[in-house]
Formats: sequence, structure tokens, C-alpha cells
Amino acid sequence: MKKLVSILAAAVLGAAVLAPTAAAEELPQVTCEAYVVMDADTGQVIMEKNPDEVLCPASITKIMTLGLTMEKAQGDWSAQLTIDYDVAHSLESNSTHIALLPGEVVTLEDVIYGTQLESANDGANALAEYFGDDGTIASGVEKMNAKAQELGLTNTHYANPHGLYDENHYTSARDMANMTRWAMQQPGFMDVFCRNDEWRMAATNLQPERAFHCTDWLRVGGPLLYRAYEKGGKSGFHDQAGYTYVGYAEQDGLNLIVVVLKSVGLNGNYKDAAALLDYAFAHFRRVSIASPQDTYEVSLVGGGFESLGNVQVAAQGAEVLLNDAFTEVDVTAEFDIPEQYVLGQGFSATVTYLLKENALQPTTLRTVGLTVSGLEQILQANTYVPQKTAGDGRMYLGIGVAVAAAAIAILLAVRLIRGGGGLQSLAAKRARETGLPADFQIITRTGAVNSTPVQTLDVRRPSTKEGHDERTDLPRR
Repeated sequence: MKKLVSILAAAVLGAAVLAPTAAAEELPQVTCEAYVVMDADTGQVIMEKNPDEVLCPASITKIMTLGLTMEKAQGDWSAQLTIDYDVAHSLESNSTHIALLPGEVVTLEDVIYGTQLESANDGANALAEYFGDDGTIASGVEKMNAKAQELGLTNTHYANPHGLYDENHYTSARDMANMTRWAMQQPGFMDVFCRNDEWRMAATNLQPERAFHCTDWLRVGGPLLYRAYEKGGKSGFHDQAGYTYVGYAEQDGLNLIVVVLKSVGLNGNYKDAAALLDYAFAHFRRVSIASPQDTYEVSLVGGGFESLGNVQVAAQGAEVLLNDAFTEVDVTAEFDIPEQYVLGQGFSATVTYLLKENALQPTTLRTVGLTVSGLEQILQANTYVPQKTAGDGRMYLGIGVAVAAAAIAILLAVRLIRGGGGLQSLAAKRARETGLPADFQIITRTGAVNSTPVQTLDVRRPSTKEGHDERTDLPRR
């Protein structure tokens, strides 16, 4: 891989928006040990303090618990849960709860709302049993750690589903933001996360009706804490964690996730979150950054040839959130490009937009893909038109069936991406243009290349050998 840096001269569209301020406003003063403010749409971190420091999450742990519940339920919350002894009695005496009793039959929906609104630790236990593989709390915790690993949360480990203190239960502000962004995509999560109204739990076989209430003071508090932009949130507290909070806010086209860990003092988590969001909405704007004019050539290899020619690689533009203290001259682009483009293999190349060092915003902004041009022309030049023999009438390809099939697959992928047409029509057109035998078939399937989900075109031709086909798989991003 080769890394190249390009200066984006006049790359920011609408530069008037980014005119430098006379004096950039300093970041707000907060009590928390760590925080992250993230663009919920793109995952871009726009403000941070100790984002990777390992700290206790307390009850914001329940965001993962609720996220896994939503992932399993897929919008159907009608399941009946029978409460066992471990759910009701494996907690500290002063633990927050909704008074679930052994033998009580409750709906999944009621437990979901009780866990979110009342921060019920017994509710979290019941949910862990629900999504755990063997119906135990321990198996639910295993699922939580597996999901953390899947999401790349390298500074997170769970010892329970509720967040009570355990030395093996920890996270970081960055991990919490990324995990929350994942949870927000699960069916029904935002309905629960953003509910301000009372929820009434129907009477059960053992107890009368119960009522649950939102305790997020940014959404239902007095004038000093209330923020109209705050749409959802979850708070937490214990002695080792201090005050913690995760919130979701919307204003002026911006959708932000805020995480604060180990805030100090009563309501310190709400005060810190409000100060950070007030600043973010006042000083950050979504800006379209044009792609750099730089174009790089990469050798295309395959089919036994040292080089089939050069393709041209250029960066895509991006939408980013920028602090109003920045101008276009503060942005650069860092290219990460392979030395060769191997025919039939995934082409992984990126450009990362960077900022000059500045305390008002983290350096890295966005990583986007690159566009490749010249591929179709090279493949057309190296795929010979088949000729019919005077003998048995068979068709032959100039550089071999495998390479020709790969070329055709890439051509189809390129045209499909550009034109949005159907596979059948493109296949027919290609057959007419090349004279390929009619027994070439084109199918699609999903897979992964370098851990990146892709869809591939599978071009196959049945062989005369029983149980064998010639095939080339090419990624289509």
C-alpha cells in the first residue's frame, strides 16, 4: 500500500460558511473524565476528551442489553416471560428495580419499558435471559461480549446486563458512542430510547398495574436542564462510575450522539451533556468537501500478464461536520492505495480527510472510497472476440476462458453500477457483442471480502468434466 497526501486547494464547497471567526470559542468546561460527541449519521467524532480511557459505564450498559433485545425480537414484543429466582434475587438490596417476582408472567414489552424508563436491573436480567442462547443471565452476558467484539469495541467488556460495579465490567466513551449508533438501528429501539411519556405495565398473575416514568432531566427536567433538541437518552450512576449519560439530539439538520463518563456531582452528567451539545449545535455545520483533483495510476494485473495496463484512481468527496473555526486550507486528503489492482480480487483503497492539529476538533474526519476509471477499456482491449472453427464449431477466447469470464464479470459489474440496469439484459447484450457461448450463466450472491460485505457476480460455464465448472468471482461494491 502506498500513502499519498494531497492538499485540498479550494476543496470545500460553499466556503463562505467556513469563514474563519475572529476568535474561536473555546470548548466548554465540563466535569466528566471522558466524553465523545459523534455525528449519528456518519460516525464522525467531532468532539472528544479521553475517548479511549477505560471507565465504568453504570446503567448505560442497558443500551447494549436493549439493543440485543431489539435485534432478537425484530419488532415483536409480545413474548411472555416467566420470571425466575435469579432475575429477581441476584441483585443488591438497594438496586433499582420494578419488583419482578419469581413465577411472575410478564410481557417482553413491559420489561423493555421498565428497563429503559426505570433503569430496572431485574428487568435487564430478564432481557439477558431472553436473548441468551440457553435462557440464562450468563449466556446473555456472553452475547453482549460477542456483540462488543463484532462491533470492534476494543475497550469494552461486560460482566452483567445492568451495569452494577464489577472490576471486569468497563467501556470507553468512543465504544459507547459506536455501540449506541448500532443500537439505534435495531427495530423499535428509538421508540423506547426516546419515550418521554409514562408507560403503564398491565397487571400480572402476581401483581397489580405498575407505572414507569422517564427520568432523563434533559427531556423532562426544569428550565435549567431541559433541552428541546434532546430526543432520547439513558443515565447511570454508582460510586465507582460516577455519573454517566448517553443522549441523542436533533437540531438544524444535525443528529448527534453524546457520551459522558464519570461526571461529578448531582446532575453533573446532564449538565456536561447539555454544555457539549449546546456548543456542538452552535459551532458545527455539515459541509460538502469536494474530491481532490489528484488522480493516481495503478497497474492492473491478471491472467498471467505482468500488466494489462493502468487504471486511474481518484477520491470521492464527503460530507463532514466542521467547527466554524476551520477553513478549506485546514483540510488535507490522505490516500491509501494498493500497488497493484489484481483482476478478480477485491480492490481496497480509501481516502481519509484530515484536519490540521486543532484543539477544537479531532484530526481525522471521514474515510471514503475511491473511484476507478479506465477498467472497462482495458478489459475490452484484452478480451478477444471468439472465432468459430471449421471443425466442431466450438468457440475460443483469446486469453482463456477464466480471464475472459473475469473480464466480462467486471464489465457487467461496472455497467450495472453505472446504469442500474438488470443483469439479464446486460448479459444478453454482452453475449451479442462477444459471441460467447449461450451456456455462460450469471448469478449473484452475497459474501465478504476483507471483512467488508459485498455482492459478487459469479460467471460460470459448465465443463465437460462431470461435477466441475470454471468460475471467476469478482466483488461488486
